[in-house]
Formats: sequence, C-alpha cells, structure tokens
Amino acid sequence: MNINLPSEVDTVVVGGGTGGAAFAGMLAALTAGSVLLVEAGPDYGARESGDWPADMLSAKAIPLSHDWKLTDDAGTELDLPRARIIGGCSAHNGCTAARSAREDYDGWAEAGNPGWQAELVEPMLDWVHESLRVRRYRTEELTSAQKAFVNAGVSVGLPWADDLDDVTAGPGIGPMPVNIVDGVRWNASFAFLDPVRHLDNLTIVGDSPVRRVLFDGTTAIGVEVVGSDGERQTIRAGRVVIACGAYHSPAVLQRSGVGAASVLRAAGVDQTVDLPGVGENLLDHACVQLDFHGKDGLLEELAELEWNPDEQSLGRARSSQCDDGPYDIHVFMVAGANSGHPGLPPISLYGGAMRAKSQGAVRISGTEPDSALHIDHRYASDPAGHDRAVLGEALELLKSMTVVPELAAILGAQANSDRDPLNSVASYCHPAGTCKMGPADDPLAVVDATGAVHGVEGLYVADGSVMPDITRGNINLPIAMIGARMAAGLAGVSPAEAVARYRAAAK
Repeated sequence: MNINLPSEVDTVVVGGGTGGAAFAGMLAALTAGSVLLVEAGPDYGARESGDWPADMLSAKAIPLSHDWKLTDDAGTELDLPRARIIGGCSAHNGCTAARSAREDYDGWAEAGNPGWQAELVEPMLDWVHESLRVRRYRTEELTSAQKAFVNAGVSVGLPWADDLDDVTAGPGIGPMPVNIVDGVRWNASFAFLDPVRHLDNLTIVGDSPVRRVLFDGTTAIGVEVVGSDGERQTIRAGRVVIACGAYHSPAVLQRSGVGAASVLRAAGVDQTVDLPGVGENLLDHACVQLDFHGKDGLLEELAELEWNPDEQSLGRARSSQCDDGPYDIHVFMVAGANSGHPGLPPISLYGGAMRAKSQGAVRISGTEPDSALHIDHRYASDPAGHDRAVLGEALELLKSMTVVPELAAILGAQANSDRDPLNSVASYCHPAGTCKMGPADDPLAVVDATGAVHGVEGLYVADGSVMPDITRGNINLPIAMIGARMAAGLAGVSPAEAVARYRAAAK
C-alpha cells in the first residue's frame, strides 16, 4: 500500500489533472481544513525537483509515455489520449490556451446554473491565464508550414489576429496563445500546485487510483484506493471531490453505485443513487481531417529549426449555423512529427465544430479503475444535423485554403484521399459534459451549480465533465477555472476574492 496516504482528511480530491489541481490548490489556500489530492499516475513533485521526465516537459511534441491507453472490450487501443500523471492532460497536450467566449459562460448561467456568468468567472479565467503563463507566439517564431497556413487563411478572407485567447475575440487567424515557458509545457501542476505545495494542509499523493467512493446511506464518507500491490486502503473524508475528467469522473461515480440502474447492473455494481445522467451528454469538438504527405524535404527542413513544434497557429470562423457567440469553427494545422498520432502523415489539417450538439456516452465495464470503458462519442449524430452542417462548412474552408499556392507547395500530395472526412469524423480530444451541471429537474443533470452531486451528501465533481455545453475554445483554461471556481464556492468566497487570497498564500 501507499504509506503516504492518511487514513482521514477533511477533503479528498480524486484526480490531479487540470480541474483537480486547480481545485486542490485553491481550496488549500482558502481553508484551514486538510486537503488530500490523490492521482492515479505519478506525482514527480515540483517543477524544480528535477524529477520530471524530459518528454513531459518538452512542448515540441505530444508525449504518450503517460497515456491511459484506453481500450475497447476487445483490447484495441482507442485514439483518445488521456494523461495519467499529476497535471493530467495539461502535461501532454498541444499547449493551445483560450478563455473561450463570454456567451458560453452566460449560457451556463441562463440554463439554471447561477454564479457562472462571464462577469463573475472572468477574474478567475484571468488568474488561470496568468498562472499557466500563457503567451502568444510571435509571427517570426512560426515554422514555414505554419506561416503558410496563416497566410492561406488570410488569403481566403479570415482576418489576421493575435488575440485568440481573448473572451471577446471574433473570427481570425494567427499565432496560437500557448502555455509554454522557455520550451517547457507549463502544466496545471506547475501552475496551481507548486505555489502552494508548502502549505501544511495540502498533501499530494501519486500512483493511487481510486476504485470507488464509500457511502453511509447516501452520504459520501470517503474513498477506496487501490495500491500497486492490489491491496485496497480506505480513506475517510468529510468531503469527496471527483476530478478525473470526462471519461473517468463518470466511471468513478458508476463504480460507486451512482448512475443509471441498467449501466450499473451490467457492470455488476449495486446502485446507491439513481442518477441516469452519469456518463451521458458526452461532448467534444468534432473535427474533419485532411492529411498530406508534405513537400519533399519538409521534415528535414523542420528538424533543422531550433524550435519546431507540430502546432503553432489557429483560425476561427463563423458558420451559417453559428449562435450569438463570435465563432463556431476552428481550423488548425499539425505539421511535423505528428507526435500525438504516430502513423499519420506529416501534415494534418483540421476543422472543428466548436459548438457541437451531438451527445455520446461513457459506461463502465467492470468495478476496477483499469477496467475498459465503453466510450461512444456519436460524432455528428445530432438529429437536426447541426454538427454535420458546421463540419461541412469547416471542410470547405480548409479546401479553399489548400489551393492557395504558398500552402499548396508545403502540403504536397494528399493522403487518405479516398476517405470522406464527413464520414470519418475525428476527435479534437476535448471530452466534456458527462457529469452535467444543471438544476435537479434536468433529467441529465448530475451536479448542481456548486458541483454537488444530486441525491447525495458530501460528494462533488469539479472538472470539465460538469460543462452543460462545451465552450467554443480549447477547454484547458475553462476546466482550470471550473476547478478553482468550485473550490471558491465551497469556501464561501467570490472568484475575485479567492484569487486574491490564493496569491497571498502562494510562495
């Protein structure tokens, strides 16, 4: 067993990814109660410890050494990378950082979730932006491929823009805002845990997957942790907070008997609370994808550069289906080693539906943390055809860019040209929504506006799984805001006050 685990704490936070790290760091700074953060993967300590693996630090590529390696029932690995490490997916992502749009948060509040209006959460979004040390690439830092992509976007009518991380920014194309510091991916652990690791009331323990939440009737009283030796250890807690992400947060709840009776029965789990929304409402930014072999010598040319990450630029556009927000399409290029998806050609162009309506589901297959998950995104399946229409317009935008001579010369011959992108929808790797936030009369709602799970006491969820609708930008910053916002609410302070008090507690 992990000898570092206490037997009892005031709050146990399950999952040290972006949401969990922000929640735990903020709660420890705001309250005197003991906070235990348990993470299924390793905790390599503070950034300055020198113990972090080089591949997890380098922002040049997307490492897969700490991937969960999600599989289906047949054991086939799914192309749905998720990081099993302190910092979560912020420790292996492409580093694009965005606050998303004001309309997204106002929409959450209008859907019956008070306290999530943009004017209330923007101070915390700004703090997250600062803590992750977000900056914008300069044009001169872009590789030749990325410059050609930006120029092609401008040629077909997208305004040039360098404000893609602003909550009021509209359509445009330009260099990405990124959480990169001197070539290091500045992950959620560095941003939200390191400044408060010195606090006596915060304990962080890695390599401790949680099997289930423990209940006394319908009151959460702790968790059961599985050690590397297979032994189980009980940790009692006055409050349990799940922050394992959109795939694993509903899985923890389902393994704990919280969910739809049919799902639990099929996995051999006794039901504690009937909550049919657990694992439903799986959202993502569905993408169309065009692959290219690249011009002769492209990889060698990029390899000679001192700085040559695969992703550096981003475009945003409005489709004919767009809501009142500023945009609903992303276009971006991956050009180089394509490290996140080994086996693909050197260049992939993506067009994303950023307000996708299709809803998938996540369901457990067994009772252990490493049991296979049934993950079905059901991309482009919404009955009204909204997502397919937006993806079609994103595809047309990409195609118009590919014939611009400067970009065409970089792309080379198209690969996988026999594949219809609209029938092979790809993931943007932004899963959300499976523990939906909403009022008790919403049949799919899992938590209320404070993160409290409906129908039980002492149990909360604080990560991207609570999104009622997906934000229209990359979701790393919003998820960190959600975690910190939930902690502030439980501490009884406003987001603005919480930020001030965290800064005072941080070293």
